[in-house]
Amino acid sequence: MAQQIRRSVPSLTALVAFEAAGRHKSFTSAAAELGVSQAAVSRQISALEADLGVALFIRANRRVRLTTGGETLHEAVTGGFEKITDAVAQLRTANVDLTVSVSVAFGHFRLLPILSSFRSAAPTVGLRVISEDDWRAPHDRTIDIAIRYGRPPFAGMSIVGALAETVVPACAPDIAETLRGLSIEELVRQTDVALIESYAPEPSWLNWSQWLSLSGWTGGPVHPGLNFTNYSDATYAAMAGQGVILGWTGLLDRPFADGRLVALDLPKLEPEERHYVLVPERRKPSSAVDAFTRWFSEGAFRSK
Repeated sequence: MAQQIRRSVPSLTALVAFEAAGRHKSFTSAAAELGVSQAAVSRQISALEADLGVALFIRANRRVRLTTGGETLHEAVTGGFEKITDAVAQLRTANVDLTVSVSVAFGHFRLLPILSSFRSAAPTVGLRVISEDDWRAPHDRTIDIAIRYGRPPFAGMSIVGALAETVVPACAPDIAETLRGLSIEELVRQTDVALIESYAPEPSWLNWSQWLSLSGWTGGPVHPGLNFTNYSDATYAAMAGQGVILGWTGLLDRPFADGRLVALDLPKLEPEERHYVLVPERRKPSSAVDAFTRWFSEGAFRSK
């Protein structure tokens, strides 16, 4: 059987390249996803076409499209990879009842400090938490629930809960004293305290230039003095007295409540975006998902 499979089934590497190219309709995009050169993808697909004796793609400028035979093979390959992915996911999470995906900041500031209350509410649920800022939930077949900031709709996801947000400049208490009474223009013009920014963990995350514009500032874009690759580090820098961040009050309710962060007397914006609890539409309902969403809806995420 194994020898028969080896004789009849093309190279797995070639099939992986073919699947990615067919999905992206681009050899270049497939190469970027796979971390190889465009020439390597082209060679793999040419070898696959030679092995099968049929053309799989119609090449047109920088884009490609599947032939009729290519579409047939692509459907079969995609289905096969999905079944393998499902089987591997089931084995890897055999002892896990619920996998929750959150952004790094949400996991750090909002979920982990209160996770014990969920464990008390549902002690028999085996839980796995994935903290990641890249949005993979609709495509990661192991994820049961995702918590993400943004606005509906979320492709492939159903909303089961939400946490409203307010955005306000915030800093450590001693820095707040030095900035007491400053206007927006004075905050931007002063040079003693840095504005702190991070790379957006979500596509609709506000940066300083956007917040200033929405608050009435007409002086154009600003260039924060401190930049971080994630919002958690930016927040800790602000709490350590390094400058002023844009604080999401729902996300950072504990630092605000215990005084590590103080909101400045400046405009508070209430964006349309919220932190949403999302369930992949393809996932079947489960008691573990029900327990988590019930815990959410009963107020586990409200400020204490």
